[in-house]
Amino acid sequence: MKKYVVIFWAALLTIGDITAQENISGKKSFTLEECLQYAETNNFSLQSAGINISTSELSYKQAKQNIAPTVSASASQSFNFGNYEKSVGWGGNYGINAGMTLFNGLSNANKIKQSKLGVEQSQLQLESNKNSVRVSVIQAFLAIMMNEEMLQYQQQVLKSSKEQMEQGKQQLDVGQILESDYKMLQAQYTSDLYNIENTKNNIKANYLALKNILSMDPSTEISIIFPDSATLFKSLELPSLQELIERSTNYLPELKMGENDIASAQYDVKIQKANYYPTLSASAGISTGYNGSNLTSPNTSWGTQLWHGLGENIGISLNIPIYQRGTVRNNVKMAEYRVEQYELEQKETEYKVNQELQQNYLDVTSAQNDFIAAEAKTDAYRANYMTYKLRFQYGSVTAVDLIQQQTNFLNQLNNYMQAKYSYVLRRKILDVYMGIPVTL
Repeated sequence: MKKYVVIFWAALLTIGDITAQENISGKKSFTLEECLQYAETNNFSLQSAGINISTSELSYKQAKQNIAPTVSASASQSFNFGNYEKSVGWGGNYGINAGMTLFNGLSNANKIKQSKLGVEQSQLQLESNKNSVRVSVIQAFLAIMMNEEMLQYQQQVLKSSKEQMEQGKQQLDVGQILESDYKMLQAQYTSDLYNIENTKNNIKANYLALKNILSMDPSTEISIIFPDSATLFKSLELPSLQELIERSTNYLPELKMGENDIASAQYDVKIQKANYYPTLSASAGISTGYNGSNLTSPNTSWGTQLWHGLGENIGISLNIPIYQRGTVRNNVKMAEYRVEQYELEQKETEYKVNQELQQNYLDVTSAQNDFIAAEAKTDAYRANYMTYKLRFQYGSVTAVDLIQQQTNFLNQLNNYMQAKYSYVLRRKILDVYMGIPVTL
């Protein structure tokens, strides 16, 4: 299983045909579900994986056709000139031949089964790639949501900073505060203003990242549709650890791909062992010809010669391997080693998947606890900041005290946003693991 190492917050800072809603200005608006649908249809890597499926299907079709007879036709025409008697001669030979392998140690039958596994393997690889794209889409979508929500809070804080600066000017004019305090209020307002601009730039970067995952033209104007808060948190209910493990192990493509690798390697063993057995083949043909130098009488006309020269043949050939310098035995042994190798890799994959699922479950529960704690702490910091804001209006606290409380509130607000969306992201990745359609 691919390990989804989500470096989410660093990404936040650095950064077809669907039923998307479109506003009056022509900007398309997407829900998360619509983004996922669009990505599955248009993402370049997924399109490439789809081509791989077509290629494997063609190989499977060819493997089945290889058991059919081969038929070929031949024709030759010759002209010759004799210098001694100044003679001219010509002739032709024509034939149709067919051949078929009757038995080759069931090699063809095993190749057909192996090719069918190849089709299933390429389909599983596509599903695995889809899971990677799904996680990337969720990550980019939530990054936009977080920064959009942060922007709303920052705009409210900016409004408060402006009011505080205006109040500070009034207090400065009547001598209630020092000019240095007023300048600090001005600096805080400027800082809040640039925080908003930075967040807007982050949102643009988040949209650019989302469009890149969707393989969408970067110049396309899009927006996201925020889910209803009640619906969002209802969809975050945690399954039991046992349910997570059972559903994930039954769904994850990586586990099924490992099983197919073992089965394909076992077919390799059978294909190599087929070289121990004799090969029985059948052939049949029909041929005729004529000689132009014999066309001097009606009895030797072109048509008569072709008729009298008509011949048929049918035969069976048996090829019995006696000594092949140990090639077959060594190839069989190497194929058996590959089976053992894939079996070990499968056991290791199952172990890692189980370990990772349990660790992810612990991470989700920790993220949930962090979110609950951060929410309560943010409410407390907000209330404290509002108290200091009111006290500043009456001159009972200094601008330094007010700005300090505002800074504390903003820092805690940032922690709250990270805790909230980290929890949502981790919880939704569990849905990806379980093969559950992701919704917000």
